[in-house]
Amino acid sequence: KVLSEKMIHVETVEQALGRVWCPIKGIECKAMCENKFVITFLQESGKRKALDEGPWMISKELMVVADVDRRKTLDEIDFVLVPIWIHIMNLPIGLMNKEAGKTIGQEVGKFMMVDMEDGDVLIRRFLRVRVRLDIRRPLMRGVTVHDEEENRDRWCPLVYEYLTDFCYICGLIGHTDRSCSIQLAEGESP
Repeated sequence: KVLSEKMIHVETVEQALGRVWCPIKGIECKAMCENKFVITFLQESGKRKALDEGPWMISKELMVVADVDRRKTLDEIDFVLVPIWIHIMNLPIGLMNKEAGKTIGQEVGKFMMVDMEDGDVLIRRFLRVRVRLDIRRPLMRGVTVHDEEENRDRWCPLVYEYLTDFCYICGLIGHTDRSCSIQLAEGESP
């Protein structure tokens, strides 16, 4: 499903993502309704890539990919989870590990993996974690981590990689503040 107020055409989907997901054979795409499409992957690896990588954009609009459950109708399939990398900033070096990444990742969304390219102990500016983000929930600005040694809480801001437009009023992905149903009072900040 493409989260867009304008109509997206089948050809646009095929051109934008067909060669990314299935570089040799491409994809077959069929329009259903309301910017929903059924995609047939002509290469085995294409479906895994579509579901696990991303986020995917078409004409600067977010595409939410969901696996087909043949027991459900098209309207019953939930298009709500988007895989995305997050950077956990200001994290103590002692917490730059897979366990901490998993714990924090589970707070933000459905944990997928921690980027451990540097080995088991990371020494860098942030911990990079991949999660499936539920677009029905407001984006988290950060997490509070308790430092046992200093017995204090530490605020760790979150930075989202390749984040699409979102609403600064309610924090949801899928619309911007111009079309948000929540109205701020005069002088109130988002």
